[in-house]
Amino acid sequence: MQNPIVKILIIVFAAVGLLVVEVATSRMLIKNMFFKPEKETVQHPEMHYAGHIYMIDDLVINPANSGGRRHLLVSLGLEYLIASEGGGGEGGGHSGGAEGKELVGVGAELSLREPQIRDNLITLLAGQDISILSDIQYREKIRESLHKSINYHLETGQVEKLYFVKYVFQ
Repeated sequence: MQNPIVKILIIVFAAVGLLVVEVATSRMLIKNMFFKPEKETVQHPEMHYAGHIYMIDDLVINPANSGGRRHLLVSLGLEYLIASEGGGGEGGGHSGGAEGKELVGVGAELSLREPQIRDNLITLLAGQDISILSDIQYREKIRESLHKSINYHLETGQVEKLYFVKYVFQ
């Protein structure tokens, strides 16, 4: 039979351990539910920053080692920021710049450089093996590579985010 003092110590240590776990869990839950940090935005007092999407539609790629039997169809949305006084500026989605609105800044440069950007994207994607292009685990690496490739061609600004609007592998 155990000493009663040992039993009491075991109960006290178990209670303290349980209390620590409970406090940590409730603190984490309360912090995540009520105190989510807001996104930091850097704004000039008289400027309004807005994200715009430039579309690169329907890139058709024959991946490496596919023998021309497989293909990938990709459309990309390129998000970029522009600064415009009074919150006006360019409209939302652009497809090759052809929506009746004149593009400025990064949007205009994307439109001007689209042939070079498309060629570079096709070359990068066509150099990938089918096993990489078809595996969802590599999607973020592919996105990063394409994003860097696009920004390489730009001088007036940069694309902030790249979205796969269409990604069809057959």
